[in-house]
Amino acid sequence: PNGPYIALDLTHLGEDKINERLPYIREVTQRLVGIDPVHEPIPIAPAAHYSMGGIRANMTVTPLPHLFAAGECSCLSLHGANRLGSNSTAECLVFGAVAGEEAAKLALKSELPDLPQEKLAQEEKRVFDQILGNEGGERVSEIRTKMMDIMNEKVWIFRDEKRLAEAVKEIRALRERFKRAKVEDSSKVFNLGLINALELDFMLELAEVTALSALNRKESRGAHSRVDYPQRDDANWLKHTLVYYTVDGPMIDYAPVTITKWQPVERKY
Repeated sequence: PNGPYIALDLTHLGEDKINERLPYIREVTQRLVGIDPVHEPIPIAPAAHYSMGGIRANMTVTPLPHLFAAGECSCLSLHGANRLGSNSTAECLVFGAVAGEEAAKLALKSELPDLPQEKLAQEEKRVFDQILGNEGGERVSEIRTKMMDIMNEKVWIFRDEKRLAEAVKEIRALRERFKRAKVEDSSKVFNLGLINALELDFMLELAEVTALSALNRKESRGAHSRVDYPQRDDANWLKHTLVYYTVDGPMIDYAPVTITKWQPVERKY
């Protein structure tokens, strides 16, 4: 493995205990990094595995007509600023079902809207002409790797103004580089290179939003930890961050937090 990591040593457990209690960990470690935890420590490092933000939704309905959201792409504000382990599974099961039922009800009583053909043509031209037809020299994989490095180094667990400001600037530079990105495969059918490029386009948008939101929130709250603002500040920051895209880039707004029963208290664990 490359890069900084902590070595997690399970060798004292022995093969029988690891096979009994941690068989999947052993299988994944052997398959992905070629290490057997029975005999060697496992290299570990922090990684993002869940997003507590997402498309703003009330139960399942978003501010956009006929658009529903559920699961990890949505933000119902169930978890506050720090989701507890396994709670997201219950959220996905409950609100995924609710979203499906409500969307089905709406579909039964709604007619298909007239799609703006001019807008569809513009988007098709953007995808097929500007991305597939791009003759620039930038590689999608290189831009994605650089974006990952920026997020890991400057928007990671412990944040500060200097690194967050650098991250915003560097991500915006990557978005400019992406305009010159080239997809080697020009096919319009099952083109994985095109899919990766489209995903990267969206990821760069979300990376900018994440870094900019963290930069603007001058406090620490839940999973958002600012070393230069280590305390939670309910007087100024007990509110949701909302981000909208405009022709001039992302616009940040805020919305109040609805508290029905449990008041915020100091976390002591």
